[in-house]
Amino acid sequence: MIKKYVVLVSTLVLSACATTPPAPVALMPTAVFTSQPWANNKALNLTCIDQAPNSYIAVIDNGSTENVQVIQPQQSIALTLRQALAQQLTGQGFSITNNATSTMAINVEKALITVEQGLVKYDMRSELQLQLVVKTPSGQFTKRYSGRSSREDALTASNKDIATSMDKLMNSVLHEIANDSELNKYLKENV
Repeated sequence: MIKKYVVLVSTLVLSACATTPPAPVALMPTAVFTSQPWANNKALNLTCIDQAPNSYIAVIDNGSTENVQVIQPQQSIALTLRQALAQQLTGQGFSITNNATSTMAINVEKALITVEQGLVKYDMRSELQLQLVVKTPSGQFTKRYSGRSSREDALTASNKDIATSMDKLMNSVLHEIANDSELNKYLKENV
């Protein structure tokens, strides 16, 4: 009887000490809206593909190979970007539909936050790189957009810090896409 009790208590103690995987990070980029829609309800098919070599959004390195953690997004970064970009393009006056002859494809090439966690501070490096390809009956427009940031702060990096960092990069890239005069000129003339 005592053996069973010791085994039960030991199991409970060990399971309490086991590390739980970090919770997925919710990303919420903000679409950029123009003051006046200009696309006059032109139809556009929008796709986003995640071609990044990793499926996770962040890697936290505590200094030893046993303590490396990966953080997953709640939903794929490609889907998150597609939703924000669809709102942005709709705000510009486009009609997003699968039946359009013109397509805009976003290829996520890199989306990663690397955190080096020390005892009393962390160093966070964030990177987002994507390629935008617009294909129309009269041609093709291709351009890369990217953002990088770094941050050093006290204590430990939280999921909120990670989400904030990637949201800021996505917002920056969405702003760049919305205000890209070369892209907007191509869209006005060819879609």
